[in-house]
Amino acid sequence: MKKTLSQQVAEIGEKLTFEDLPDYVVENSKKFILDLLGNLLASKHIESSRIVVDVVKDLGGEPTSTVVGCNYKTSAPMAALANGTMGHAFDMDDDHREGTQHSSVVVFPAVLSLAERYKKSGKELITAFVYGSEITIRLGEAFLGQTYYQGFHPTGTCGVFGAAGGAAKILGLNAEQITNTLGLAGSQAAGLLEWKAQGTWSKRYQAGHPAMCGTLGALMAKRGYTAPTTVWDGEDGFLRAYSYKDIWDEKKVIDEFGTRWEMADTSIKVHACCRFSAPLADCALDLYGQGIDTEQVDSILAKVNKYSIKVLTVPAERKADPTTVVDAQFSLPYAIACGMVKGRESIAEYTNETIRDPKVLELASKVRWELDPEAEKVYPKYYPCTVIVTMKDGTTYTSHVDYPKGDPENPVTWEEAVEKFRFMSGYHIGEFEKDRIIELVGNLEELDCLDELIKIIS
Repeated sequence: MKKTLSQQVAEIGEKLTFEDLPDYVVENSKKFILDLLGNLLASKHIESSRIVVDVVKDLGGEPTSTVVGCNYKTSAPMAALANGTMGHAFDMDDDHREGTQHSSVVVFPAVLSLAERYKKSGKELITAFVYGSEITIRLGEAFLGQTYYQGFHPTGTCGVFGAAGGAAKILGLNAEQITNTLGLAGSQAAGLLEWKAQGTWSKRYQAGHPAMCGTLGALMAKRGYTAPTTVWDGEDGFLRAYSYKDIWDEKKVIDEFGTRWEMADTSIKVHACCRFSAPLADCALDLYGQGIDTEQVDSILAKVNKYSIKVLTVPAERKADPTTVVDAQFSLPYAIACGMVKGRESIAEYTNETIRDPKVLELASKVRWELDPEAEKVYPKYYPCTVIVTMKDGTTYTSHVDYPKGDPENPVTWEEAVEKFRFMSGYHIGEFEKDRIIELVGNLEELDCLDELIKIIS
């Protein structure tokens, strides 16, 4: 009998070793891990982070796993919940454009919580992280960029499978147990896009929730809890149930899994806004560099793909005049206006105070958009955009971006990732601690245990 998709992926996971991973996969993984740690350390003072940490503390739990930056340990699932939610607070954690989701912020909190509890090595941590990341990204790719139109957020819906797979791998489960772990994840796949309607925090929770659920599922499967082997490809499985108009390609899940690593092409973000805004932000910074006097701008036209219009311009009144940070993070007019006025798009430009800058809002009111058929043709392979500025005297300026900074074709180097980490961790830890974290992550595969790294990030 032909084995199901999850059984095939589970068998690959059982056999996978660190030595099977190409050097570039290992090096990129360390870059993603350092980047996420910077996001975690930066976010601990954010109100949404404080709330989830307070809830986790109220619930309690065996103190086996660290909540990053909070000097607190709790159970592995609760630590995964807190770290996943905090890591997504600024929306500056990495993402995968064709998988159309954030993977590391879901998978890493799950594997870290269990690696700490069970005293795993750096090699084991990286291997589990790679395996889990590959699962969630490939599931996202299988929807061909269309699951958004069904109202689902792949970071949550696909992410729980990646967290589950990574957690199962760090626990050393066999193929049958991994299959059950993935099957249990199917009962916990969740994440609606409705958070964007009112600029709420629930998107951040849609990183923490799957991290927690994947961890919990692996612990249950370890003890013999069963789940369907057909969780992905069954008649009522994930691919059919979560697809838009039955559009999916299950070959994306399994083809060359274990020899071709999609997760290594994850993009590191350099702007504190939605991934769909990244090329717009790059265009805006390019236009800023052209020396445009924004007070003399008559109109701005952005030409983008269809989904960028859907996610970044609706509801229109909240995008042109954002009232929350989430509104601004997912606003086409704000991303363009912010970059053109300030010449940067860091977390400092996405606070409750700075999103109300009158100069930015005035320019945002002049931004319009239209569908670019050429951009739509290549979605979700990549997200090109064009921004055209018309001045009051009729002069025009144009900027076009195919691959924003951070994409595999325009990558963030290790040195640039280090610079971002230093900026994100800011005043939260001292320079000695920053240097040591960078050194430890840079040599993660050489660590027999994670105790020193855990102690510093605690």
